[in-house]
Amino acid sequence: MLMRLRGIFIVIVFLTCYCCSASAQNNIPDFTDSLAKKIQYYSAKKQQGVLFAHFDKTIYTNNENVWFTAYLLNADANKNDVLSAVLINDNDRSIVLKDKFVMAKGIAFGNIFLPDSLLTANYSFMLYTSSITNGQPQNVFTQPITVKNTNEISYKATLLLEDTSKIAPEAGRKVLLVTNAAGMKLVSGATVKYYLGDKQHPIIAGTVKTDAAGQYLFTIPAKDITLGNNVLQAQITYNKETQIVKLALPVQQNIPVVRFYPEGGNLADGIASIVGWEVKNNEGVPYALRGVLFKDGQPIDTLITNSYGIGKFALLPQRQSRYYVKLILADNPDSVYNLPKILINQPVITMANAVADDTLRFTIKSKLPATYYVLVHNYKQTFFSFPVQVAAGERKVKILLTGVPKGLAEITILDSLQRPYAERLFFSHYNLHNTVNVAIDTGEYKTRQKVNLKLNLSGPDGKPLTGIVSIACVEANRLEINKATDIARYVFLDHELGTLPIRPNYLGNSTEDKAFLEDILLIKGWRRYTWTELMQTTAADTIRQQDSLVFKGKIVRLDKPIIAPVTVITARDSTINTFVTQPNGSFALADTNLFVMQGKRIHLYVTGIPRQNYDFSIIDPYDKINSLLAAHYQLHGYDYLLLNEQRETPEDLKKLEHAIHLKEVKIKGTDDNQLTANACGDYYCIYRVLDCPNHRADPRNKIPVKGGAYYQYDATTNTQSLIIYPGCNPDEYDPTKGLDGIHYSREFYPVDYSVNSPTQPEYLSTIYWNSLYTISPGNKTSISFYTSDITGTFKIIVQGVTDKGVVYGEKAFVVSK
Repeated sequence: MLMRLRGIFIVIVFLTCYCCSASAQNNIPDFTDSLAKKIQYYSAKKQQGVLFAHFDKTIYTNNENVWFTAYLLNADANKNDVLSAVLINDNDRSIVLKDKFVMAKGIAFGNIFLPDSLLTANYSFMLYTSSITNGQPQNVFTQPITVKNTNEISYKATLLLEDTSKIAPEAGRKVLLVTNAAGMKLVSGATVKYYLGDKQHPIIAGTVKTDAAGQYLFTIPAKDITLGNNVLQAQITYNKETQIVKLALPVQQNIPVVRFYPEGGNLADGIASIVGWEVKNNEGVPYALRGVLFKDGQPIDTLITNSYGIGKFALLPQRQSRYYVKLILADNPDSVYNLPKILINQPVITMANAVADDTLRFTIKSKLPATYYVLVHNYKQTFFSFPVQVAAGERKVKILLTGVPKGLAEITILDSLQRPYAERLFFSHYNLHNTVNVAIDTGEYKTRQKVNLKLNLSGPDGKPLTGIVSIACVEANRLEINKATDIARYVFLDHELGTLPIRPNYLGNSTEDKAFLEDILLIKGWRRYTWTELMQTTAADTIRQQDSLVFKGKIVRLDKPIIAPVTVITARDSTINTFVTQPNGSFALADTNLFVMQGKRIHLYVTGIPRQNYDFSIIDPYDKINSLLAAHYQLHGYDYLLLNEQRETPEDLKKLEHAIHLKEVKIKGTDDNQLTANACGDYYCIYRVLDCPNHRADPRNKIPVKGGAYYQYDATTNTQSLIIYPGCNPDEYDPTKGLDGIHYSREFYPVDYSVNSPTQPEYLSTIYWNSLYTISPGNKTSISFYTSDITGTFKIIVQGVTDKGVVYGEKAFVVSK
């Protein structure tokens, strides 16, 4: 029986006039065992882990590093040894950057440099692991970011709406592009590429040039401006400088979208219940408004929605009556929104508090006496079930949630024919929190002052925990509320429910926090899963085609065909390996032979054949997955907040406290065309740190000398050590015979102003990053780092995994002169 899955659970059932207790094993029909098997099949069919990545911030500038740590939970770590990271431009879904990193035991970390060429825009990092099923990655995480280009541009471009009338003129909307440069110079003849809507499938698109006054007047047909296709974007190129501007055009009609969510799933004739309702427009903008509920043409109640566009009301529906809502909104005073169909002989489940601790209480209501079966599960695992006899009226039920894990779960009410009548989402053990205590010297520091940080973890019972966390200390205004997330919120809410309304806190203990989650559980979860799909799932559906992402290649001999196996040497870092090809020169490269330090390449050589007589053809299997993800990439719900965004000028970037980059930089290296380096891509920064990722584009970098002493940083011990540079032989650096492999990430090097304090301002918005830090009971290790020359509020964010689940914590402090 189902009880054998999770041990013994006691279910206490309370009637209005008496109470009794029963074991969940009593009087359970055989079908519950088969139902549990169905849920197992369904779970296997939908099986995926939870991939989450902690990024140091969400607002970046060009010529800056992105630091991240990825955690893979609830998945087989042995099947995921690579993490792929792809940066996609939200404007056109184009892939602008990509890299791959080693994943070990479910954890990967890395850094990606944002080059000077990135324009100001919204971007998204899409991360996925090497576990591929039926051609699709099983574990995917998306992190939206904002990139602001700090290069000075010699001209400014703006889109201006010429007519602001609510109803578009018959001739169409007129939008004026205005460009101007310093000294009243006219930007005439600039190339302008424009489109309306989605760049992949634009409504209109074209290329024009600015006139003698540096302007261009667009006329957009009114019929083409519709919801979801009302953003005009223009890319202006002048004197090899490019910038993008966009403008959201008014839509002639933006009728609110109203949805009703009866508690449990349906309205039942003659049974009082709660109805949730939500009002948004088609772009996802919530409406905080009032409405009137009508019964047979007569107003019976006034309804409201909050700032998230969510509300709820009580209703005793009668099948012979008609119920509808009219919104008190000037734009559509006559719009009518009908409530769902009212069913007969339908039980109803009501729950006063779906945010539960260790006990869950709910009520089953029915007009007729009946026996129902209560199933407690999460569509991945069945926890227990039991029968409930309901007389005409209602029956109150209390469940002890012992053995049910923290997080979202479902109560499903079925009859003896396995037909689901009602379902209610709840959150179990809400009060059980792992805590990270973040302790620092003080709440206020001076610029370039040392910060001492101590961390410890504790479980809900207050006992110390062991965990692995990532730590970021960043300028607070580099964290956008509409793009930032945390591991606890993502694991318990976002991963299961999808995009949530934007707010500062999601799992807090305040009355407001819990009320918000109550609303979300009422409207978000009851129809997320399809019971019919579950019931139709069989054992055959659990068979999944596991694909391997294997680098494959072929040696092409230029002087004569290859007809026999040849030996290939792979050189990576200081490791040399060999393998033998197939007779036709084809081969496959194992992931372990591709692991290499970031910034270095893997070089392949064929023995016995002169180098000028052969070449390699290598296929990166991740490129196909990257293109697939980008093609089906969906913009995020925060977009409506950004539709009127124009390109920031350097003055707009003032609060970022970032120096404007010079447009001309001397280029000597071949590694990434952004730094002063030798032929092998090696350099050292002003702190004599070899290949320092923190100063990758710093024009003060210098070329290392063979036999010279330079520093390397060890994040595990928070110490620097001297190494002797072995030198670089340019003849051995041959990119055409090299391969970008799967990277071990470089470490973040915190600045130590006690050793070197340059006179130039140091505008570092990320002043500390640690990809992996182990916290254990009794560990008294102190972390130290320095503030930079940026003043204002900074945040320390700590998140990761412990032996009792995930953990998140933060601490703020102020930096002043």
